[in-house]
Amino acid sequence: MVATGSGVTAIGTGGRRYARAFIEDESFPFPVLLDGDGEAADIVETNRMGITTLATPSAIFAGVRSLSGGNRQRKTGRRPTQLGATLVMAPGDELLYFERENFPGDHANLDDVLAVLNE
Repeated sequence: MVATGSGVTAIGTGGRRYARAFIEDESFPFPVLLDGDGEAADIVETNRMGITTLATPSAIFAGVRSLSGGNRQRKTGRRPTQLGATLVMAPGDELLYFERENFPGDHANLDDVLAVLNE
């Protein structure tokens, strides 16, 4: 997700129907932009996963934690091996926070993101 101006915006890889379903299913309160061609992902050079990425103890633990929390994999979009990234941008395109995922479930620490947003 990216902080834009006075709000938060998520950038996803799926199509319009998938984005609408995500917003409805998750009650996502922020705008969702689509990156169908991967241009945003290419700019921030997101990592990609492979078999060695999926077989690490960290990835397995994250998967078990996610499943036990009731999460399920949905449609993957056009680039199923692309991992995510979290950016916090200030007005004027100032980058305040940036972290790339190294494996599925390797999300940015929410406390760190909120601390940057509250500075």
